[in-house]
Amino acid sequence: MLLSSRQKLAVFRYCLAICLPLLICCQANAYPNVTKPNLVQIFTKTIADVKKLKDSDTGKALQLLNSAKENLDKLSLVNQLTFYKYQADIYADLSRFQLAKDVATFGLDLAKKLKKPNVLISELSYIRGFAIESLGNFKLASEDYLNGLDVAQSLNDQQFIAQGLINMGAIYYQTNRYKLSLMVLNDALKIANNLKDEDLQGYINTELGSLYSYLGELDQSLKFYRTAYQHYSNIGKDSYALNSLANMAANYQSNRHYGQAIDVYKEIIDKLKGKDDNAMYYNVYMGLSWSFLRQKKSDPETAYQYLLIAEQYLGDVERHSAKLSFLIDKSYVLEGLQRFDDALDSLAQAENLFTIKQKQENNFNYISILGLKAKISRSLGHYETAYKTLSEYVERYITYLKAEQISAVQEVRLRYESEQSELQKKSLKKEGSDQALELLQAETKNRNQQLYFMVIALAVLIFAWLLYKLVKGQRRLLITSRTDVLTGLVNRRRLLQVGKSLCVNAQKQQTELSLLMIDLDFFKKVNDDFGHKQGDIVLQTLAQLGNEMFRKNDVFARFGGEEFVVLLPNTSKEQAINVADRLCKKMAAQTWQHNSKSIPSITLSIGVATNKKFTGTSTDSLDFEQLIKQADDLLYQAKALGRNKVCA
Repeated sequence: MLLSSRQKLAVFRYCLAICLPLLICCQANAYPNVTKPNLVQIFTKTIADVKKLKDSDTGKALQLLNSAKENLDKLSLVNQLTFYKYQADIYADLSRFQLAKDVATFGLDLAKKLKKPNVLISELSYIRGFAIESLGNFKLASEDYLNGLDVAQSLNDQQFIAQGLINMGAIYYQTNRYKLSLMVLNDALKIANNLKDEDLQGYINTELGSLYSYLGELDQSLKFYRTAYQHYSNIGKDSYALNSLANMAANYQSNRHYGQAIDVYKEIIDKLKGKDDNAMYYNVYMGLSWSFLRQKKSDPETAYQYLLIAEQYLGDVERHSAKLSFLIDKSYVLEGLQRFDDALDSLAQAENLFTIKQKQENNFNYISILGLKAKISRSLGHYETAYKTLSEYVERYITYLKAEQISAVQEVRLRYESEQSELQKKSLKKEGSDQALELLQAETKNRNQQLYFMVIALAVLIFAWLLYKLVKGQRRLLITSRTDVLTGLVNRRRLLQVGKSLCVNAQKQQTELSLLMIDLDFFKKVNDDFGHKQGDIVLQTLAQLGNEMFRKNDVFARFGGEEFVVLLPNTSKEQAINVADRLCKKMAAQTWQHNSKSIPSITLSIGVATNKKFTGTSTDSLDFEQLIKQADDLLYQAKALGRNKVCA
């Protein structure tokens, strides 16, 4: 049928009325599909560039990253979290720890919108933990590290499990839990070696270097720092490699190899040119200042010049003790220049940073201030002030060392130090009085007496320092002689010593002492079927579970092979049974993997023995040998009843 012109025009208008809105709608829907992929692609490329640039030029990396913030709200939640992760990480690398903490906190709050766990939560938790740790709060930092580790373990992400272990290892050695630190760092190192991840290997070797530095094993510490430097250099992580060099220089200082330290610090300065890392500049110039002051031919003038350069960067250092350390170091340099009044003024500023509580707690930095004040007062001829300050210094220093919980041998040395210091103080006081008389009689004799006081004061200071080094060395030896190498627990020899003492104390104080004798069920089969390496993992895991569960005053020891003993002071039989049941459940709940295959549940059999409560004139309380035998008999009873049981 042919349509007239009027009809054709009507049909055209009708089609246009229908199609035009459809076209507009399609066009509107098409734009997001074009724009969104472009934004994602741009963001992905920006992040890739930031990742490359971050290790070579952190400042430029931050500028580039911040350029992506404008369209951040148009991106997915995961992309937003990625942005905040990198931003917080860069702030941490620049030592802007408060900013790093705030950004990571914002990211973690945002991550609550995720429907399932994501490794970004681990990363943000670790970054915030590091920032909080750097600001001086180890407890809160540990909480973040453990939260991040939990997420990584739930995802079975080995890389971030290792990172969490490294972070906790650092917390442990900074809080004097050396054996626990070594255990978790070694676990992390195994993972890193299996992954062949040089970044992780560099990180672990850095922390192992710090651990051994805390233990005073400086040669071993230096080896770890060198290894870390090599790993970071291999993958082009320049800022981390520089940090390893700084650790090496600090190690040379501790070994009194000041010339080598100066060479390394100058090498760092050359490599830092053009980089925005004020915190590193501060550390390097302070290191140079201290090295020139302490080298054999002391050069306090050069030390002071480097100190003034370092002071320009102090405002950018957010480390919690940076200002305090600077003021104390400045005082030492000024004392070397014989600018005694300026040195005392700097010490007064440092003292103002301490709370009354910190002074009462014998903070080591505060003790150092007292020692330097005594030395300066003696140089100024203020002998009475020197005597009083030195007396307080020695008393506080001895109290500080006693608080380190060292052995009986060391305590004898401390008593000897205390007696000697008392004699020296009395001598100093007497000679101080004589000095006042001699000042009225002859100028020449006055000079001789000043020299005499100088020798006495220096002798006390040097003796205290040598004692400190001796205590640290003895402590390392004690840790080695008392610790089981594989698990880090108390060994059998030390257990027998402590056990006898606890039994005697329990009898004297009329308290109950319980003992758990623990044995791993069918442990030989684990070794036979899956190898001794897997058996070692089982033993270490049991040790870790116990360390997490037992109290600080409980004694957890490896008795031999797969047998463990726990001493529980002030614990009744019922309480001990409850503890044993909880440990059994924790161990049975563990999952094990070997070559991607599941290992059947590994259980415990436990015997529980308790000394009879000492009452009145009764003397039938069990001694330690009897307690061990009774618990051992009950352990075999538990095995005879089918294992995975507690018998008391």
